[in-house]
Amino acid sequence: MTSEVSDRLGLKFILFGVFCLFVGTLQGFLQSTPRLRHWIHSTGQAGHLVDPLAHAHINLIGGVVSIVMAMVYYLLPRMLGRNIWSHWLGQANFILMVAGVGSFYVVLLCFGILEGNRMLDEGIVYPVARAHYQPYHRFGFVFSALLMGLAHWTFVLNVFVTYFRKEETSIVPSVKPLKEGSKFQ
Repeated sequence: MTSEVSDRLGLKFILFGVFCLFVGTLQGFLQSTPRLRHWIHSTGQAGHLVDPLAHAHINLIGGVVSIVMAMVYYLLPRMLGRNIWSHWLGQANFILMVAGVGSFYVVLLCFGILEGNRMLDEGIVYPVARAHYQPYHRFGFVFSALLMGLAHWTFVLNVFVTYFRKEETSIVPSVKPLKEGSKFQ
C-alpha cells in the first residue's frame, strides 16, 4: 500500500467523519426544539435510544473515531517510513465502519422512535414496547454492533501488523539479471 493509497483511505475516513459530525449536529439542533425535547423526556428509555445514544454514537464513533483513524492512516506510514500493511484490510475497515456506524445509528433512531411512540399511544412501559419488536430489536443491535466491532478490530490489526512486522530491506538496490546473449555479459 503506497502512501498515496493510504492518503486516499485517510481522506475517505475524514469525509465520512465530517458527514457524521454534520448529521450529529443536525440531530442535536432538531432534538433541542421544545416539541422533540418533550417527546424524548416523555418516552424514558425509548427516548434514551435517540438521545444520548444515537446522538453520541454518530458524533463520537462516526465523527471523532473516523477522523482519528484517518490521522493514523496518514501519519503511520510517514512515522514508520513504510507502507500500511494491508490495503485490502484498510478498505474492509472503511466499509465495515460505514456499515456499522450507519446501521447502529439507524437502529437506535428507528427503535427509539417506534418504541417511544408505542409507549405514548398505548400508555405502556418500555419493556412491553420493546418486547413488541423482538427479535428485530435485539438482532438489529447485535448485527450493527458486530459490524462496528469488526471495523475497529480490522483497524487495530492493520496498525499493529504495520508497526510490528519485519520489513525486508536491502542496502543494495535490486538489479534485473541480464538475459543470455546480451552484449554486456
